[in-house]
Amino acid sequence: MRRLVAFLSLFLLVGALFVTPADAAAGGIRVKMRFGWCESACEIHITVTNKSRYNISWVGGTCRLEVNGRYVGKGTIYIGPIKRGRSRTSTCNVVDKRLSRAWYDYEDNGGAFLTYATAKAKAYYYYRY
Repeated sequence: MRRLVAFLSLFLLVGALFVTPADAAAGGIRVKMRFGWCESACEIHITVTNKSRYNISWVGGTCRLEVNGRYVGKGTIYIGPIKRGRSRTSTCNVVDKRLSRAWYDYEDNGGAFLTYATAKAKAYYYYRY
């Protein structure tokens, strides 16, 4: 029985050693957003910080913009490579006819122009020996 337990524990230990860097650092980035100007186009500033101990070879993704609870457009994010412990900033530009319509509705009616954005970034890691 002891040999069986020792064999199974050895098998689990070896399985834990073969983890890819992307799996080990799956939560290794932090995304912060702030708004620039918004009228016929909206500029969203995005800062991505690398919290993992691996270098990131590529970071990119999408951002989605809603005004007063309705979807008005989306844009793409390209950040590029980020060294470990560093951060990089990029902009996501949303240009859509729905955004300009929402802005004209805001100017005509004088209502609120409440913006809400979400950003999703995907990172690819590599080892640096």
